[in-house]
Amino acid sequence: MKKILLLTAVCFIYMLFSFNKDTFGSEKRPQPLLSTEAYRLVTKSPADTFIVDVRTRVEYEFVGHPDLPNGVPNIPIKFYPDWRLNKNFLEDVLKRYKRSDTIITICRSGQRALLAADLLVNGGFENVYYMTDSFEGEKDERGLRTINGWKNNGLPYTYELDKDLIYN
Repeated sequence: MKKILLLTAVCFIYMLFSFNKDTFGSEKRPQPLLSTEAYRLVTKSPADTFIVDVRTRVEYEFVGHPDLPNGVPNIPIKFYPDWRLNKNFLEDVLKRYKRSDTIITICRSGQRALLAADLLVNGGFENVYYMTDSFEGEKDERGLRTINGWKNNGLPYTYELDKDLIYN
């Protein structure tokens, strides 16, 4: 009898520690999408679907940024030159958007967009995507970002600055 109880306890403990949040479906993850898909989503539903540019302000100003009728604000996930994390990122996004809005993050090539999207999901945003090819896309064989991305796909972008969209 003791062996059965001990075996049952060991099995229970093993099961308890072998399950993770994904097992029960309670951990949400941001969804990946390409810039062309992001453009389609925003233009289809501009009242509740928004792109947030998470690059540094310098990148936003000098490399250009998406140009959409519902605006693309710059809310950096990290600051240049020390690349420290923006500790107010979630609060900055919440100043503009509701947790029920669809938010799509964009950066230079997708990595900061994923980081920002993860923070938004963990902050309670329900519909979060990140652009895998983001603004400048992937590097070609010469090391230049010429493969896919918002800019290389011919999607609308601008260098014009709207004081209501640039990060202060």
